[in-house]
Amino acid sequence: MSDDALYDSEARMFRALAHPARVRLVHRLLDGGCCVSEAEKCLKLSQPNVSQHLKKLKTAGLIAGERRGAKICYRLIDARAERVLRSLADKENFDESSR
Repeated sequence: MSDDALYDSEARMFRALAHPARVRLVHRLLDGGCCVSEAEKCLKLSQPNVSQHLKKLKTAGLIAGERRGAKICYRLIDARAERVLRSLADKENFDESSR
C-alpha cells in the first residue's frame, strides 16, 4: 500500500470515529458484538440514530453486521481502530490512576 493510500485509509477511520456516539459504540464493540437494540439502550439514542452511526462505521469498513433471525448484530473488524481505542482506553486508565 502506498503512503497516500495508507493516509487516506487512516483519515477514513478517523472521520468515522469523529462523533462521540460512534466512539462509544465502537468501545462497546471492543467487548464483543452487539445488536441495534442493545446499542440503543447502551447509547440512549433512538433506533434511527443508532442505525445512522452504524452505517457510517460500516461504510468506513470498521464494523460488519451479521443477521441473527430478525436482528442484525455488529462486530468490530478493523484491527487498527481496535488498537487505537484500546490504546486510548489504557491511557485514560493510566491518567485516572495517577490522580
